[in-house]
Amino acid sequence: MLTPYTTTLTDEAERRGIRVVLINNDPDLPIFDLIRNGQSVRCFNALTDQVGAATYHLVNHKRACHNWLVRQRIPVPAQIVYDDAHPALALDFLRDHAPIVVKPCMQWGARGVSMSVRTPEDLQAAVRRARRFEPDVILEETVPGEDLRVILVGGELAAAIRRTPATVTGDGIHTLRQLILRRNASRRREDPSNLIPWDAETRRNLAELGRTPDEVPSCGEQVRVRLTNNYHTGGTVDIVTDKVPARALRIAQRIVRSLNLPLAGVDFLIDRATRRFTVIEVSPDMAISPPEGATVAQRFLDFLFPDTQKKEPS
Repeated sequence: MLTPYTTTLTDEAERRGIRVVLINNDPDLPIFDLIRNGQSVRCFNALTDQVGAATYHLVNHKRACHNWLVRQRIPVPAQIVYDDAHPALALDFLRDHAPIVVKPCMQWGARGVSMSVRTPEDLQAAVRRARRFEPDVILEETVPGEDLRVILVGGELAAAIRRTPATVTGDGIHTLRQLILRRNASRRREDPSNLIPWDAETRRNLAELGRTPDEVPSCGEQVRVRLTNNYHTGGTVDIVTDKVPARALRIAQRIVRSLNLPLAGVDFLIDRATRRFTVIEVSPDMAISPPEGATVAQRFLDFLFPDTQKKEPS
């Protein structure tokens, strides 16, 4: 069954008379063709066959992309690859940059990501968690700031979203664990892609935030329960397209145009106090989350199939 990340695009295509041919009905590997008037575009989420294999692998590999961004003089966090043969390098990095982020090299959606790693013991546990998904693991400096994704289509701004971590609202009766599970039960009916995982990382995040699963928050109290900002770990998305800082847009356009990506999301952490704009990820195959999905899907299909673009009344 396809997720809303994919159906947002395919539903809009069908509304326009673009035929959708599903090749792989797997939510983790959704591949489909969009066909109209003899034109065919193959897609994996919002990644199309217009993106070359070399470019895709460059951007999809977090270390390779980081190295490319450094050469382009784009501000990025400090980063190393965990090396089993030289564990002292990881411990030195942890000492110099703690708390750090540990994540798989080629995953998305916060899969296998551990935030706020502070101790050697936490580091080893985080590496093991990341390696459940793949062998190559990245250690990265934690950068403070507002999480902003700038989405471009054809090199032009299509949408921007501000992402904040998952929260629950206390009622003075239920524990945090119960509130998370109740919130998930409600969201599962509306959008199953926006659930808060009840896993070891959430429990570790609660401890990091000074909370326990069994505590009962007061009525109306907003409690942050995750450190990651991702929509698919229960985070909140706000549309801020009309509030994108000019500097962030310039950096995003420079990246996307240099890579010749028809659609991409460029993720920033923006520290307003220091005016530090740090790029943390470039996503050419980004999953379009429902809050901004309709706008992005429309702009993307306008780009791919201009003849289906809705004409403005003259």
